[in-house]
Amino acid sequence: ERNSSGMTSSGAATITRSKATIIVSIVAVFFFSIVSVRNSSSWLSSYNQQFPLHNGHLQQRNGSVAAAIATVSVAAKSNINTELQQKFKTIINRNKTSTLGLHMCKCLTDDFPTTNANSIPHNNPKRLRWLHFPKTGTSFISTLWSYSCSTRDRYIDLNVNSQVCSNSPDGKRSALSMYDFVLMRRYPWEMYGAPNFIPDDSSTSSPPVGKDVSLGLVGGTQHGPLSPNLQDKQFLQSDRYKKLVNKHQLMRYGSELMTHNITVAAFFRQPEERIISAYKDALHANGFAGNDFKNFVTKVRGARNGQCKIGNRIYLNPVQCFANYPGIAGCMSRMLTGQKCADALFHEAGLENVAEAVDIILNHLDFVGLTEDWNESICQFHRLFSGRSDSVTGQRVWDQPLQREFANVHKSKKATIGVEELDGFRDVADTVVYEAAKLKFERMVGNERCYKFMSWDEIERDLVNNDNANTPFLNVDKDGSVCHPLTCSDLGKQCGEWDDGCGSTIICGICDGGRAGLPSTWRVQCVEGKCVDYCPTWEEKGLWFLSNDSPTIMKEVAQSIETREQNYLSPIEAFKICDVACRGKTGNVPANDVTKAFVDTNLCRCGNTTKALTNITLSDFSSAHDMMTTCGDSKMFKSLRALSINDTQPICCPPIDEEKLLIGKQWKRLYSVGGPKLEGSYFAHIHMGCGSLDECQDVAREKGAEIAVFDIISSYCHLARNVFELDNLFSVTKDNTRRYILDLRNPAKS
Repeated sequence: ERNSSGMTSSGAATITRSKATIIVSIVAVFFFSIVSVRNSSSWLSSYNQQFPLHNGHLQQRNGSVAAAIATVSVAAKSNINTELQQKFKTIINRNKTSTLGLHMCKCLTDDFPTTNANSIPHNNPKRLRWLHFPKTGTSFISTLWSYSCSTRDRYIDLNVNSQVCSNSPDGKRSALSMYDFVLMRRYPWEMYGAPNFIPDDSSTSSPPVGKDVSLGLVGGTQHGPLSPNLQDKQFLQSDRYKKLVNKHQLMRYGSELMTHNITVAAFFRQPEERIISAYKDALHANGFAGNDFKNFVTKVRGARNGQCKIGNRIYLNPVQCFANYPGIAGCMSRMLTGQKCADALFHEAGLENVAEAVDIILNHLDFVGLTEDWNESICQFHRLFSGRSDSVTGQRVWDQPLQREFANVHKSKKATIGVEELDGFRDVADTVVYEAAKLKFERMVGNERCYKFMSWDEIERDLVNNDNANTPFLNVDKDGSVCHPLTCSDLGKQCGEWDDGCGSTIICGICDGGRAGLPSTWRVQCVEGKCVDYCPTWEEKGLWFLSNDSPTIMKEVAQSIETREQNYLSPIEAFKICDVACRGKTGNVPANDVTKAFVDTNLCRCGNTTKALTNITLSDFSSAHDMMTTCGDSKMFKSLRALSINDTQPICCPPIDEEKLLIGKQWKRLYSVGGPKLEGSYFAHIHMGCGSLDECQDVAREKGAEIAVFDIISSYCHLARNVFELDNLFSVTKDNTRRYILDLRNPAKS
């Protein structure tokens, strides 16, 4: 359960900040350690040519630095074979959250050796940035989003499927595995994150100062690199700086670490394993785009036909072609130093970035996790950042992680590919980076590991012995029975907030309109814990939610088909109503005043009788919105693929043309980095039905809001007051792809 280095926090020497004496030494020593894999003299010669300033000489280092160098050297040698990898694989099982017991973090207490005032931050970070290397663990968003949106007694349910389901007005549908976007859409930051960070004090005359407000996760969840340090004179004089400027690819946001004092967290993964995972994930190469990506894909897919020639070598194995393609190796090294994962600019292997990358890891990153040691990494994150001061005792206390944080939510379904298929390929730059990350991780963990899996038998023995020191967070009744909190699925809920059966509130969130597979002109809202798809145009005329006050025409048409006993229609019933009404109008069925009048209301578009809903039941529609149902497994989502724009169907909302949406308006699009810099205390969240920017603006003015945020995906209009301006360009992380913001503080402009 340890790295082969065996280094601990007490034995680890302090790493100085001198790049010349440490970082280059680590790189050089590592190259000497891999002679069995590469010819060291040729690699060192190449390195000396690229970095003539250092000339390949190891400068004199003191004893403490030597200890660190030796540790990296030992770990590097161990990494040549797969023994350590296999060891991790047998120890760490993160394929699923076990129901046989509980994942525990035993270090979340003041008396744990490495958990004390000297080893953890006194205050939780005001801003947290996720440096998300591709294929190192999207599942980390479970911890990060819970960190923003959950409290001790009110927490989000992480047990949701990982697919983002989308649709368009013409019925085109897609389902992508993007668990981060799933969480952000179900639990919007304005509703569930902002209240935990931004005080809602309407009596305050002056807004808070941006730099003083905690905001949680900033900068997005996608694979954005760290911004380079533009105050580093050595970088400004480097060839890499000149190349980035010439290519117009230099990010000028200011360094998160050096300029803005943002806490940065990152997971690292064994480089060749990361590359294989990227290959399996549709040739994931963030940084390649347009013709660069097209040429890359063509060459990799043509490998079996002898079409992958790189340099003087032809690769017949696609995964070897992928790994050796110029610009693929060195992903982590580049992202640490201001470039994208895949190098479409210079097609280099990341060696020129190594020295700076290792310095950033050892001296500046606040949290380092290892994909191969996932469970321990999650516990360490909570140890460092999730503590809080008890309001009564003033002591620092922690809450245990949610069990879903230990699960792999983005598992590959493709056949396993072993490192041996790379035929000796090594990502040299990222191997050095990875060894530095392992060193930092071991120093962070210290003498005693935090993670422990406790079976229910062990927990029961502790309780019988009246010793629940390992499980102080468990809700135990007077008879000694452990209360098992219920999930949203256990409760049969798809949305809203509910008692979890153990005295806390579980948040099931809002409804996602794409789940059922209906065109994007439909809307969905939460009704008594169920997500109900509906047509706002029908609702406005009293023709969707049935009651004694519903128009006679609705009651009579509804009686002409088999309608279940409930107070609202289902989409299946609406389609049937339109089919009956349209066939009555065309003479295919006997016409009557009711059907003719109903069609004349322009609530149905008549066409071909749809075959999309054949053999679909009402329960199929309802289950499409269940928390754990994936779009690919949803019978409803699959069925509606057959829905044509020419089929008879209800007329719902007009489609939104985002290209024309902002013309002549003061609204601005939100971005994760570089967009509008306004935030505030959110006090209202209004579902707009068919309404869009204009309607959101009207209701914002009516309620005295200072800013309004409109989310096209959910049709929610979020209103805020006590507005303040952020002190940098790293915006709060949200599902920013379809959000727009309006500043209402200056009436003349808005």
